[in-house]
Amino acid sequence: MQQLALDVAAQAIKPVLRAVGTTPLFIETAEEGTGSGSLTEMILSENSTIHPVQMLPLLAQCDTNTRWLMWLSPDRVINKEWLIKMGLEKAPIIHLDTCVDTQKTLCSRILNAANSHMIIEWQGKLSTKDRNLLQQEATKSGTHIILAHRV
Repeated sequence: MQQLALDVAAQAIKPVLRAVGTTPLFIETAEEGTGSGSLTEMILSENSTIHPVQMLPLLAQCDTNTRWLMWLSPDRVINKEWLIKMGLEKAPIIHLDTCVDTQKTLCSRILNAANSHMIIEWQGKLSTKDRNLLQQEATKSGTHIILAHRV
């Protein structure tokens, strides 16, 4: 059994969820005081029972503005029963299938629209350049991103 800790800053919502005594589940990568958007990185092992879509309720609480909740992942479907149980049946949620070839362009277009918060299940290797670009675009657009990738 793992103990989990959740820290939320008073000014800007910056969730930092980590397993106590094990490898971190989340690593906060947004810079202090840069803007209203943020990038939170979620590192999962291949056999993890945690699924990034479970973070949708957290994103839904990020701000009071009406924003879409975007979930970018390959070959997944949203379980409508789960959404109802989590109180998200009326939330504006969009799931988009992604692949290694299109994910950067798709993320950039969504971030430039500045009308959603996002969960991104990153495919392939995540470069420092890509991570920094996502962070800059999130801050600029006021978007909260949970970036999940498997190791």
